[in-house]
Amino acid sequence: MPTFDVDDERMSETASDRMHVTLHLVQQTTVDFDANHLWPLHGAYSFGADLDSFAGEVTRRLSSDGYLGFRPKSDSITVIPLSAVKRIDFTARP
Repeated sequence: MPTFDVDDERMSETASDRMHVTLHLVQQTTVDFDANHLWPLHGAYSFGADLDSFAGEVTRRLSSDGYLGFRPKSDSITVIPLSAVKRIDFTARP
């Protein structure tokens, strides 16, 4: 994954790869990704470099937008609708 400049107002890989989310879907599957995979990338100014802010931003996006998007690879984007999410777990790695 690329590291973005602070001038680009995006979260650096070192800060965002510590914050992780697991979505438990209604279809009894899970989806995992780090904060730097969140799409569209709004950067640290949007959700800060802490787990509480990241969790708040993911929750806000689900409730206001009705979906959550992330980029598992640079050449793909996955969008999950709110109706498919059963539970969300947030973790911070050292």
